[in-house]
Amino acid sequence: MAQYNDHVLVIFDLISTLTNAGPRYIRAFQAVCEKNGISPLPNEEDLIAMLGNKNLSEITDQFAGSLEKSKKVSFMDSCNQECDAILNRADWHETLYPHVREAAEALHQRGITLGIFTGTREDAMENQIAYHGIADMFETRYRRGKDNARDAGKTSDFLKTEQLSAIVAQFKQDAGNENVVVIVVGDSTADAKAAANLGLSFVGFAENECKKGHLERAGVKIIINYLSDLTDIVDRLHPPSNPTITPHSSPPPKP
Repeated sequence: MAQYNDHVLVIFDLISTLTNAGPRYIRAFQAVCEKNGISPLPNEEDLIAMLGNKNLSEITDQFAGSLEKSKKVSFMDSCNQECDAILNRADWHETLYPHVREAAEALHQRGITLGIFTGTREDAMENQIAYHGIADMFETRYRRGKDNARDAGKTSDFLKTEQLSAIVAQFKQDAGNENVVVIVVGDSTADAKAAANLGLSFVGFAENECKKGHLERAGVKIIINYLSDLTDIVDRLHPPSNPTITPHSSPPPKP
């Protein structure tokens, strides 16, 4: 197995790339819509297509119509509170995508640093990674989430561009080297656009053919269906300059 002696950072989107949290976000939004008498309720396919590509304000406008400012703020606060509450319910079980842990461990073994960027609030991001027990895999300095006050009104791709820029700047400063390698992994076209805005390599993650189609139409060239394929992609994008040969270990089986 190759190991890296230079500075390499892989930054993951959180929702629908690492954590299968989409169903919770959809349930929370539908529940708040129902409480507010919105009918018909938005369907799951429409909502899942928007996650990561549009922010909550844009999604609210799409399905709740033009609400006056105070009502819209209350609506979105209710969505956030409902989403947070579901995660803590005893009857709720949320999972990582297959092979997240194995992929993270394999990258760590190569000496690669891991980060996270997300349109989810910072406190909700930290709660999620704590829930899944993966905080130690992703260094705190290279994690960025949304601040609802600071980032209000920013589109998903604009916000994620800012987040990636801040993470990369921090990584370069810590490395004392401008010539670092950064690879971004995400599931949405907003993720791809943010990476392209900064000239960063991008790997699309598509759990199904619908998402794969969205990424292909956005011009994404490298798309994986399983995170167990990521280490080989990283090796291909950035061959190690000083590889060390270690005993080969087979990747985990695909489901």
